Amino acid sequence: MVRMTAPSLLDLAVAERDAYLATLEGLVALESPTRDKLLCDRLVDHLAALLGRDGWQVERLTRDEVGDVLVARLAAEAGPGTLLLCHYDTVWPSGTLAHMPFRQEGERVYGPGALDMKAGIATAVHARRVIRQAGGRMRGPVTLLVTSDEETGSHHSRELIERLAGEHRRVLVLEPGRDDGAVKVGRKGVGQIQLHLTGRSAHAGNNPEDGASALRELAHLLLYVEDQGDGEAGTTVNLTVARGGSTGNVIAEEAEAEVDLRVLAASEAERVQRALAAYVPRDERVQVGIAGGLNRPPLERTEVNEALWNEARARGAALGLQLEGAVVGGGSDGSFTSALGVATLDGLGSVGAGPHARHEHIRVPATLERLALVAALLADAGSSASEEPVLG
Repeated sequence: MVRMTAPSLLDLAVAERDAYLATLEGLVALESPTRDKLLCDRLVDHLAALLGRDGWQVERLTRDEVGDVLVARLAAEAGPGTLLLCHYDTVWPSGTLAHMPFRQEGERVYGPGALDMKAGIATAVHARRVIRQAGGRMRGPVTLLVTSDEETGSHHSRELIERLAGEHRRVLVLEPGRDDGAVKVGRKGVGQIQLHLTGRSAHAGNNPEDGASALRELAHLLLYVEDQGDGEAGTTVNLTVARGGSTGNVIAEEAEAEVDLRVLAASEAERVQRALAAYVPRDERVQVGIAGGLNRPPLERTEVNEALWNEARARGAALGLQLEGAVVGGGSDGSFTSALGVATLDGLGSVGAGPHARHEHIRVPATLERLALVAALLADAGSSASEEPVLG
């Protein structure tokens, strides 16, 4: 048995820099926009081979409409089962690399999807390597799930995510941390609501009074919708897209809009949806249809989530890292697992800034610290996270 002090994991993570960046570059070089199955499956080919060479037991699950999904497993005799949750799809269209290439500038590494979240996949790969280099073993069985449609709502992945989460004690979500490096201990639930208004057309010059304007009603509805926000409760309700009418001299018969809903508690989503359903049109001739709702539930600060966060802080402290926690507005697949009651902690994959933006990048030193933290959470570290861990 080899006794390793916790800081040695950090030393090994830092020494893994070149190999880590090579893995990340290989992933970023394979563009993977969610809706391009051909490109996504090329990345899956690459990743499956990479994981297989590292000793993971890899299963590839075919998807017809989006890229295939990978489930990779590492067996262990005892310990809490851990699900590492990642996605490889990005918001960037094919051809983005031509004007936004993978590149290093000082301690920053840029590229489409580098932060969100191909660095998280690299962290999963290299966390296992760091533990092996330390002469250690995994704390318990580990499953790495890499999905292909997180950026568009995980409609083809949610059932699998929830099933695998139910087979594990805890879930580590390898999304990036907040821009300042904070671990994501909570997320708002995210909803999309569609409004469709149907009025009555008429000639805008000859007889406008015979028309019932869906656009005018939408103007009233917009104010009503956004009034449902509650700053104290952390609830935001924003009408983000609107369109209507057919041509310049016709009273608008149709109008539609999309509403972005963000909530810290599921009860708030229910309140907002009840309020929208209760809306009474100013013009009774206009019909209002409402569809949609929460796509992802909130990741709330439950008792099991807090226990996992406390463990991460203790293991981080043993590495010499002071971790901060944050609640953020964006959603992730960790919201699904938390809603099932499975201990979930998010924002563990990398540190950087600019997700979905042209300046998207990771900060290498801070990301390697995240790598060490994930290794520490996965490693068999004795009876207490605050004790000197025994690896091997």
